[in-house]
Amino acid sequence: MKRVLTALILTGFLTGLSWGETACVYEYSGEVFLLEPGSAVWQTLVKPTPLKEGSRVKTGPKGFCKILAGDGTLIDIDENSETVVETLKLEKASRDYSFNLIKGKIMWLFAKAKARLSKLVVKTPRAVCAVRGTSFTILVSSDTSEIGLFEGALDIKAGGKETALTPGKEALVGSDTEVKVNEQLSRFMRAEQRRYLKLQKYADTLRKKLAAREGYIDDFLKVQDKKLKAREERLKNRLEKRGKK
Repeated sequence: MKRVLTALILTGFLTGLSWGETACVYEYSGEVFLLEPGSAVWQTLVKPTPLKEGSRVKTGPKGFCKILAGDGTLIDIDENSETVVETLKLEKASRDYSFNLIKGKIMWLFAKAKARLSKLVVKTPRAVCAVRGTSFTILVSSDTSEIGLFEGALDIKAGGKETALTPGKEALVGSDTEVKVNEQLSRFMRAEQRRYLKLQKYADTLRKKLAAREGYIDDFLKVQDKKLKAREERLKNRLEKRGKK
C-alpha cells in the first residue's frame, strides 16, 4: 500500500475521465497494467479505469482484473495475461466489440444482445472467434489456443476454415491452425465451467445495477476518482506533518 501511495505522489497519476464510457477495468487485484493508445509507457493501475479502443490490459503474476462494459458484458482476466481492446462501440441500436488475446487465460461473459446489430469478435494468435451471446474461456500458450464453450455459440475461423462450437465442447487450435473439437470439456475446462457458474451470478448482479441506473459506469468511475484524490490528500498531509517534526 505504501509503495502504491508513494507512486501516486511521485508520478501524479490522476487522469481526467471523459464521461460516457463504454467499458472500464471495474475490479482488480495485484499488478495490473494499462497501455493507453498512442503511448509507449505501461501504467500500473491504482484505481478502476475507463478503456478506449486501442487500450492494452496486462496482468502480472498474481494479478487479476475484470472488465465491465455498459451492456453487462463481463471479462475476467487471469494472471500473466494480456489483451488488446481493438473495437469498443456500444449504442442503442448496435454494439461492436473486438478483442485480441495476446497471451494467458481470459473468461468472457458476453451479455445477451439488446441491440439490433451485434458484432462480437475475439482473436487469438491461432484463430478468430465470432461470438453469439456466449460465455467461454480461452487459454493461449506459445503453441496452442484452447477454447472451452459453456453457453451460446462460437464460430471458430482458422486455416481458412470455419468450425462451429456448441456448449459443453472444447476446441484446440495448434500451430498447424487445424481446429480439433473434443466432444467433452477437459478437466481444466470443467473447472473453468464451475468458475463460470459462480461468476455468472456476479455478472447478473452488475447487469441489474446497469439496468437500474443509466450512466452506472460513469458514476462508478467518478466515485473511484474521488476516493483516490482523498487518499492522495491524506498521504500528502501525513508527509507534510512528518516533515515539520
